[in-house]
Amino acid sequence: MKKRLRDRLRDILVVMGWTATITLMTIIAEYAKTPRLGSDGTTFDALDLLIILVTSLVFGMFLIDPAKIIYGFIGVTSLSIIISVIYSALYDLYVLELGKHFSEVVPGWEWEWITWFAFLRVFRIMFPAAIILIFVGGMIGGIVSDLMWPHRG
Repeated sequence: MKKRLRDRLRDILVVMGWTATITLMTIIAEYAKTPRLGSDGTTFDALDLLIILVTSLVFGMFLIDPAKIIYGFIGVTSLSIIISVIYSALYDLYVLELGKHFSEVVPGWEWEWITWFAFLRVFRIMFPAAIILIFVGGMIGGIVSDLMWPHRG
């Protein structure tokens, strides 16, 4: 009973750490980087994608079981998109004060417009490269973990 609880807690902490890493990379790509020439938005560059792959590989090594890796992948992508959208919407609404501009168009619904545009920006940054690398890194990490420590599975 105690070992099962410890394993569940470890899996939850791994997923939360993995989510925090992906969310932080997404927020940095959205607000700290400048768009490429000829582009209207930011995306992950090669170094960001490499960091995402390596961290996914490391966190995948802790999950071991393929089912846990798949469920962890679903949780990580969902949570990181949700947290990034919430952060982006709140940042745009209260720090950048974009609500003033949207309140002239549809009064009272500016938060909805800002949240929608935040979702579109985060989705453009994450899809498809980051989502594929999160999955591939997690699976490779599980395979490497099983090869290095076969008694853990």
